[in-house]
Amino acid sequence: MTASDFNLRQSHLALLAQLCAESGLSNVIISPGSRSAPLTATFASHSAFQCRVVYDERSAGYIALGIAQQTNLPTILICTSGTAALNYTPAVAEAYYQQVPLLILTADRPPEWIDQQDNQAIHQERLYEPHLQASYTFPSDLSHSDARWHVRRLLSEAIARCTLPVAGPVHINVPLREPLYPPPEGKEGNEGKQDSEGAAPGNAAVWLSVHPQLTDAGRTTLTAQWQKARRKLVVAGMHRPNPRLRTALHTLSQGADTAVIADITANLFPDATPLVHADAILSANAPAVLASLQPDLIVSYGGPVTSKSFKQFLRNVSPQAHWRLQPAGTVPDTYQNLTHVLPVEPESFFMELTSRLETDRSASSYVEDWRRLEQEASTAIDRFLDAAPFGEFKASWQVLQVLPAGSVLQLGNSMPIRYANLIGLPRASALAGVYSNRGTSGIDGTVSTAVGAALASGQLTTLITGDLAFFYDRNGLWHSHLPANLRIVLLNNHGGGIFDIIDGPGRLPRALQETYFLTPQSLTAERTAADHGLNYWYANDEDGLLAALPRFFQPSDRPGILEIETKMAVNSQVFSEFKRMIETLISTAD
Repeated sequence: MTASDFNLRQSHLALLAQLCAESGLSNVIISPGSRSAPLTATFASHSAFQCRVVYDERSAGYIALGIAQQTNLPTILICTSGTAALNYTPAVAEAYYQQVPLLILTADRPPEWIDQQDNQAIHQERLYEPHLQASYTFPSDLSHSDARWHVRRLLSEAIARCTLPVAGPVHINVPLREPLYPPPEGKEGNEGKQDSEGAAPGNAAVWLSVHPQLTDAGRTTLTAQWQKARRKLVVAGMHRPNPRLRTALHTLSQGADTAVIADITANLFPDATPLVHADAILSANAPAVLASLQPDLIVSYGGPVTSKSFKQFLRNVSPQAHWRLQPAGTVPDTYQNLTHVLPVEPESFFMELTSRLETDRSASSYVEDWRRLEQEASTAIDRFLDAAPFGEFKASWQVLQVLPAGSVLQLGNSMPIRYANLIGLPRASALAGVYSNRGTSGIDGTVSTAVGAALASGQLTTLITGDLAFFYDRNGLWHSHLPANLRIVLLNNHGGGIFDIIDGPGRLPRALQETYFLTPQSLTAERTAADHGLNYWYANDEDGLLAALPRFFQPSDRPGILEIETKMAVNSQVFSEFKRMIETLISTAD
């Protein structure tokens, strides 16, 4: 590669950075590597970007996810070639199913060196498909003007596809020939000059966002169906906080015939609906009660729901209609009774609906049935947990009671999010948002995502996680960007406690269950906290936890870990007693 070729390539990488800056992108996560040096140097030297170095690509991917989750803008990821790029895969899949925007830039070997036993050379084109909004390959030869035109068009489209028509990850694979670094000073003499043919022809196209609208005929049909249905159930899955959506659903939930049930990650609690404990109510599986709650019309939106009880209940009903609000992308029929797909944003749909219809004050008892069960469940759950032996269920309840207003909550998979979904947020809760990696429900990047969320939000960010997820991802703490506003609540039962609680594994021979499912481990987080400079608290009983919580949430110049050590047998016993209590309560409530 001549100095002219080197400068031409660098000018087009600079164009990439400039287009990203003009699109409002500012966060870049870089994992060190040699092949990616031209990309790294380009973004690191641009004043518009805040570049952070995260050594482990798997953690880097999830930290980028956490940042994009909070900003709703694409976070840029940069890594070198080979298996380094493969380590982004779990985070890319999670971002795809959460509809979180990422722009992934993977350096690559030139195409002629793939499969030639060259170092760090693997097949990287279309590496993350099908879990992508789009995939592109940067031209390796820029000598022709059409190739330079192609670059500008490719970059413009790639950046736009991160957010349109829905948000998600986009991959640009960038083959880079040597030299990867500027020639030594004085060797070529024109390293810093713009090549006379370097300018790409044409302008970068601007992509405009357009939200689909229902036709007048469609509105008329849907309005008639809505008014005809006397028992309407809105089911909200994972969704970003949206005050206007919450306000519209609050208005609808005041009627006698419209109940709103939601996952904790739907970010509707506590003001959009009073039905905080729908998961617990439905988990009782009481036939008479379930019959009384069956809807005529279901309206669903958002991402996945945590509750298996939601899914079982809704798969066993036969509504007159089920409308799915889905602006774009693959339409899920999670409950197996879908009748209509509405390509609209939930916010605009419900706001228009509330403006068109008067709140129903009819004699329907549908919402009253839900509210009566909610009140009974709420009182019983608080009473049960207050009296329960100390364990991770009770500890989760106590932590949720004292989360500071305006803070962000990140929930680990397995039992932490299940506990939170059953407990619900307190009525007085005023959190900025609740998030969890429920797109694919893996434990891969639990800590890293929370780190990214804390970096981006600037608000106190609390992660509640189990021990396996924490220790699996503690590389998420291995960098120099740990935010002081991060708090990690570690529920340490010393190994895979969910497999001692959920139905199924407990029916296996105990030796088989312990060896292959429970994954016992003797680790604690104290040394991890010391290694990475975090404050550390420890509790193994109720008094210790209540004493630690106020200090744990106090402002500090360092992040902190609160390790809560519990016994797996106690956790299993308490959860079994909880299920029996709910079943008895709901079965006798009708």
